[in-house]
Amino acid sequence: MNQIRPTTVVTALVVTLFILLSGYYLYDKYYIKNGLEEKINQVVKVEHIEIAKQENPPAVYIRSSKIKDLQVVYRKTAEIVYQKLSPEYRIVFLDERTEKLSKLYETSSFIIHEGITTGGFQEMHNKVRQLAELEGVSCHLTIDSSNIYLELRDDHGYLF
Repeated sequence: MNQIRPTTVVTALVVTLFILLSGYYLYDKYYIKNGLEEKINQVVKVEHIEIAKQENPPAVYIRSSKIKDLQVVYRKTAEIVYQKLSPEYRIVFLDERTEKLSKLYETSSFIIHEGITTGGFQEMHNKVRQLAELEGVSCHLTIDSSNIYLELRDDHGYLF
């Protein structure tokens, strides 16, 4: 009567593993991802969100075409992500860039890096806006103590 039955042990292990994995899946999907999406939706309308824990550093990818001020949205979103997940996560706003916007960004990146290096932020701002105007692209460039935020939009796409 005191013998351990291998089939009972294996069955108990399989059932336990199933319950644990199911619980983790539900926790991850409904508490983490949906909770995060719900909180971020209070800041900006989210079209898609993906949490990439396996990346180094881990990332949260967010797609939203309704961003009016990238700096404000980024800062509020970062606060939510850091509270809900951890400060090691990076936030990436996905865009729908066109070839025209990509080329404009490549050209602007030299101006932006020069502005960072020299500290000529006002000149950087003016040059990037002039470049965007020449291409017929809407440009919103802002800066805070940690980041430079660049939004480019035309009739066919947007780039953050």
